[in-house]
Amino acid sequence: MNTIILQNTKNIDHVRFNLTLVRHAATRANAEGTIQGLIDTELSNIGHLQSQALGQYLQYHRFSHIYSSDLKRAAETARQIRAFNRVSSCKIQYDSLLRERMYGIAEGRTRQWLRELAKESGIPYVNFTPPGAESTAQVRERVIKFFRNLCHELLKNSRTNLSVKFYIPNSLSQENNEQSLLRSISSENFISSQQTITNLIRKRSLSTGNIQIKLITNMIKTTSYQSSSFDSALDLLSVSSDQQSITSSISLLSRRSSFEKQQNLSKDLLHSSYKNNFSDFDILIVTHGAIIREFIKYFVYDLQVDIGQYLDTIQDIAPNTSITRFKVTYSINDDLNSMTTIKLIDYHNKTHLINSNNDKYNLDVVNKCSL
Repeated sequence: MNTIILQNTKNIDHVRFNLTLVRHAATRANAEGTIQGLIDTELSNIGHLQSQALGQYLQYHRFSHIYSSDLKRAAETARQIRAFNRVSSCKIQYDSLLRERMYGIAEGRTRQWLRELAKESGIPYVNFTPPGAESTAQVRERVIKFFRNLCHELLKNSRTNLSVKFYIPNSLSQENNEQSLLRSISSENFISSQQTITNLIRKRSLSTGNIQIKLITNMIKTTSYQSSSFDSALDLLSVSSDQQSITSSISLLSRRSSFEKQQNLSKDLLHSSYKNNFSDFDILIVTHGAIIREFIKYFVYDLQVDIGQYLDTIQDIAPNTSITRFKVTYSINDDLNSMTTIKLIDYHNKTHLINSNNDKYNLDVVNKCSL
């Protein structure tokens, strides 16, 4: 059977994404003011409640990618967020670049002990690096490496998914707009999916008077992330790069697109805490206080991001499970020079921890290790 192949060859030189930074939930060490660093501590009872509250707060927000430090306290927080989420299809990707700062001999010691050591050394606390520890500059290098890797990967995915092929049987080429309902396939899926669609086409029965199409249920195993700019709370069809199979029932003569179906499905759902009419991707990063601080400092000092009134608190550690959110546009010109534009959307938001009706149930506890 003959096939018409159309290809969109438009080049893309930029990618837009929302970036959400979340600090892990509380541990006993946090409550006691103990420096953890690379000590692999677990969440406390209050920490589990915090991560569950955060998961409920974000349950209708679709993340296209979720990254986490591989240390237990961050990983468990990320798992709770993912477990509560009803609209994300991606799996968590763990990355050692997102680990907490290594504090050397200060690990297991109190923050006050470290302050005294810095004072004895004659070095301001904010600039002091204890023996065996990473410097803040080294931590920022890790942050920059992760961020640049992320930007490059998302840009690559955007370029891949703009090269789209549509497979249209000759017998249907005169049918008004029905051909638009055929599934689009990224170039990475071309070989495996061409045979799948060919098999589906054979299942149709054609008559001389009209075209009778059988409802076909097919299983397509994807190997690349399908990007979308639809509202994050509605785009339930997006598939992540972790190779997740999806089942799609497609009627070639149906006028209802999958997005329209999801619009109807989501009428009874709560909206996401954050509106997303901006991005191609929506990224969640669950990490540690020092890492989030260096992300913000990198954005402000290197990329000239305006954070307004929060500039005076740039050295503060983010509260446990707090949300800091940015809109990012990353572009590369013809000379391969990159440019990054970032806008602050939310800063250390901990609304989900506060019970305005009963202070007894507030989860916004004082973190002695942040003082």
